[in-house]
Amino acid sequence: MDKVVISPDELAEIRVQPQELRIEAKLPSPIPIWAKVAMSALVLVLPLLCLVAIILRVAFRTQPPRTRYAWTGFLCTLLVVSGLINSVATVFVLSVGPLPAIMSSGLSELDEKSDFPALPAKSKMSATQVSEQLRPLVAVITPARRNWFSHQDVPSAGFGAGVLLRANSAGYLFATAKHVADLGGDGKSRKVLVSMASGVWANAEVIARHTTKDLALIWMPRLSGEGEFAQPISDHGDVLQGESIYVIGHPEGLKFALSSGIVSRVDNDTLQISAPISPGNSGGPVYDDAGKLVGIVSYTMDKSINPNAENLNFAVGAGAFVHESGWEFLGNGRARLLEFQKASVSKDQIKGSQETGSVQSTSH
Repeated sequence: MDKVVISPDELAEIRVQPQELRIEAKLPSPIPIWAKVAMSALVLVLPLLCLVAIILRVAFRTQPPRTRYAWTGFLCTLLVVSGLINSVATVFVLSVGPLPAIMSSGLSELDEKSDFPALPAKSKMSATQVSEQLRPLVAVITPARRNWFSHQDVPSAGFGAGVLLRANSAGYLFATAKHVADLGGDGKSRKVLVSMASGVWANAEVIARHTTKDLALIWMPRLSGEGEFAQPISDHGDVLQGESIYVIGHPEGLKFALSSGIVSRVDNDTLQISAPISPGNSGGPVYDDAGKLVGIVSYTMDKSINPNAENLNFAVGAGAFVHESGWEFLGNGRARLLEFQKASVSKDQIKGSQETGSVQSTSH
């Protein structure tokens, strides 16, 4: 086939005939103005808008495609705008408004509690008795973090346990592990949140950290009620290898779980215990069968680091609470610790004199 060659001169001779532009008639919108205005007001009420959108979709199923597509696009736009408005409004209300039921200025469970267990018990307690009498003394502890919307304190992601050492008309003294009070922080923050069985959080402050041991003291003011309590302490010299112990804590988020075991080894102020513990037990109490505080749960050997480690759990001896040395105090921390020591010693002296009197009367 021969090629067809067109020269530039031939192209120049071609004239393009201009065509007349035809203006199409603009069809009126299938959605009346009054309907747009009425429907637009519903963006403030998302549930009602959703209901109306479903009804209109069903009602217009027999309408021409142009009408159906116009209403579908209009309804989708309204739903998107309504969703954005309601989301922004919800975030604003939750940010600037008061926190709901998870926060409180105090712990009503303790404020309303006037009768505390008489410790140490006169006879050995069973595991059931330990759970019934000592579990109400255990708390959930978490560092407070600042909500950048409302500038209010809210719970952190991590938490541990704590134990009530002292209750009086002024407030409550709790003990926990230092690393629990400082979770995710720099070890200088004083703000923590405390919760009991109800799950309502209350503000508290760190008033002391031990310089060499994994221990911290927390203080929370009392808002109402009366009730005196001082937790008896078993000093490290009184702790014996092989004695029975009980641990109460929140392993893996299982709140107020009880485990039992023995003191496997005593190394100065460090206790190796056989009672199972997991993350969430840290800071929780180690009790003996008389209800004395033997130690505070500190850590467990990580099997991912040492696969041969089996149930190697450790606690810090509670003897540090009856000694003033080694503490770094904040605010009135020293006065609170001395107050507890005085109450705890007086309680032990009273019990000792009662036992002595009992022995003397028996000998007579």
